[in-house]
Amino acid sequence: MKNFINNVNFQIYFIITSVFSIYLASSFLENIPAPTVRDQIHAILIVVTYGIIYQLPAAISYLLLKKWKLLAILVAVSLSALAHVFIFSDSQLYDLYGFHINGFVWNLVTTKGGIASLGADQTNYYLVSLYVTGLIVIHLGGLFISTFFSNAIVRKRTFITLFLIATLSERVVFGYSLAQLYGPVLDRGDAFPFYKQMKMNSFLSKIGVDVKKANHLRLTTSDSTLDYPINKIVYSENPQPKNIIMLVSESLRWDMMNPEIMPNLYALSENSWNLTQHYSGGNGTRQGMFSLFYGLYGSYWDAFLRANQGPVLVDAMNKYNYQKFIYTSASFTYPEFDETIFARIPKKLLHEDHHDEPWKCDIRNTTSLIDNIKQRDASRPFFGFIFYEETHARYSFDEKHEIDHDYIKSLNYFGLSRKELAPQIDSLKARYINAAHGIDLQIQRIISTLKQTGELDNTIIVVTGDHGEAFMERARWGHNSDFTDWQVRVPMVISIPGKPAKQFTQATSHIDIAPTLLKELGIKNPVSDYALGVDLSEPIKKRSIVVASWTDIGIINEFGKLVIPFKTTTQHKNLALDPSDNPINADVLIKQMKLTIPSVLANIRQYYH
Repeated sequence: MKNFINNVNFQIYFIITSVFSIYLASSFLENIPAPTVRDQIHAILIVVTYGIIYQLPAAISYLLLKKWKLLAILVAVSLSALAHVFIFSDSQLYDLYGFHINGFVWNLVTTKGGIASLGADQTNYYLVSLYVTGLIVIHLGGLFISTFFSNAIVRKRTFITLFLIATLSERVVFGYSLAQLYGPVLDRGDAFPFYKQMKMNSFLSKIGVDVKKANHLRLTTSDSTLDYPINKIVYSENPQPKNIIMLVSESLRWDMMNPEIMPNLYALSENSWNLTQHYSGGNGTRQGMFSLFYGLYGSYWDAFLRANQGPVLVDAMNKYNYQKFIYTSASFTYPEFDETIFARIPKKLLHEDHHDEPWKCDIRNTTSLIDNIKQRDASRPFFGFIFYEETHARYSFDEKHEIDHDYIKSLNYFGLSRKELAPQIDSLKARYINAAHGIDLQIQRIISTLKQTGELDNTIIVVTGDHGEAFMERARWGHNSDFTDWQVRVPMVISIPGKPAKQFTQATSHIDIAPTLLKELGIKNPVSDYALGVDLSEPIKKRSIVVASWTDIGIINEFGKLVIPFKTTTQHKNLALDPSDNPINADVLIKQMKLTIPSVLANIRQYYH
């Protein structure tokens, strides 16, 4: 062993691992075209230089510890392997969802319940083991090969000089392309994690190059103290609060509510308020659920989490002494609903059931809510809530209730790329359809119980999704990656006793639900004291809808969808879609929305001191 360690030539090992790093990094460019010589040169330069850059921490650690060779090798190999894992994981994430490992991903990994929320097949763990074994073989093989060249000398100055020339050339190409707003080169910069842009606009302008100016918007959120609600809430002196049931299905998009897939929800919609152009507050669970309960943009999530601030809607239910029957087939700690939406509800009332197949958990939670309704104190109103999980990937369902038989049995989405997913996407969507049908059956159980107990005429029912789910209609699968209708448009059915059935064709939003419910509860304040939405019982004026992600907001109106970042991102341009979710020029959309953008900016800051 000692001889083996002494014979290891780290320079040779570094070259071997850098070549493997370059190979892995090439996957970042798989879907970015290289139509010109400039593109082809830039693609080669960025892959080679960043493949090496990701291995530099290993090289630096070895140089710092080389007096203790065994320790130096152990640390360097660990850092090198971690870099390879990072590149592989990040490239797959970027390919599927269009963003890099960031605060959202870190939160997923470090928050209780985060990893479990992925819903991966057990077979994925075998695949992970296979990848890990391959990685070990590569690194041990690199060390072994290097021992055959124990006396070989790599000319460090030559290597460093060539590397510096290559990376500087790459930056010059990028800087010139940035000045010209040349998309393919800029897209490659976005595709690489930790990419550092070189800006040369001033220099190029001085030497006579025509520099193009980007019409780029970026928002900043405040770190100030929350001012929520703006004024003290004034409650009704003689309240007669109705029961409230909210049923939210993970990733349920609007087109699942039809007579074939969700016939019971469809039937309910024909006798209720059916919001046919309804948008969640975002493309992720945090933003969607936050907007539903608070009536605010999802960009406020971080501030309310830091403040441990619950919504006025829950305060009102506490004021009116509601019984609370709250269930999830996911977790209340991921996302952190126990510190936001339900922060002012005792933890003992937050019931989690997520250690089984999601469809089984959904059935048990529905049974528990039904039992609560039957056994409750009839002298007090109740709030019933279920977060259904069947429609979350991997789309778990009871095979006895399947309606689409052409479904994939199992999906190993560890290391999955869009290219590999595309041939399977229809059979994957079939699983999703079956899961949505399963949830529809649970909704019907609750409605039947309300009829049997005589509570239907005294209960407000809200049924919706936290956000949508894309099946590569516009290249992406899942959610959290864009603001296309597939990811942000959801069904919304509201049954309010005494209110006639109505079909809403205007654009509505999750931020409208809390104001509507609070007005039903007799809250006297103007909506603007606590929400950005509107009371749906009042006439709805033409307006823009705002959705949010972890890093961006999207403005949606008749002109299209405009994406504006509010957190650090490598995004070099505003992304824009037309009303049919086809990419368009952002500069044109920014001009069309020039009257809308200032009001959105004001709303983003409205509830801070």
